[in-house]
Amino acid sequence: MAYLPGQSDVPLEETSEGVDKRRAMRLLVAGVAIIVAVVFMSQNNDKVELNFLMFSVSARVWVGLLATLVLGAVLGQGAEVLWERRKRRRAERA
Repeated sequence: MAYLPGQSDVPLEETSEGVDKRRAMRLLVAGVAIIVAVVFMSQNNDKVELNFLMFSVSARVWVGLLATLVLGAVLGQGAEVLWERRKRRRAERA
């Protein structure tokens, strides 16, 4: 994205082509969480019974943790998509 004088509605100072700090922080936090999860899973290899609502299954602790992490990631991304859509619609109405 290049700045075009007279054709851009965003000042030059607000157009940064560098690293997005928010995205970098999210990647850093995700990386640390993945490392902690891998260490936790390697140390907790016992077989347990997992109960959720009406379901009951016997599995290793790390399998339950992995399923929880994947479900959390999917729900988190879905919530972010819905939040961004809501912000965009409010901006369009204003």
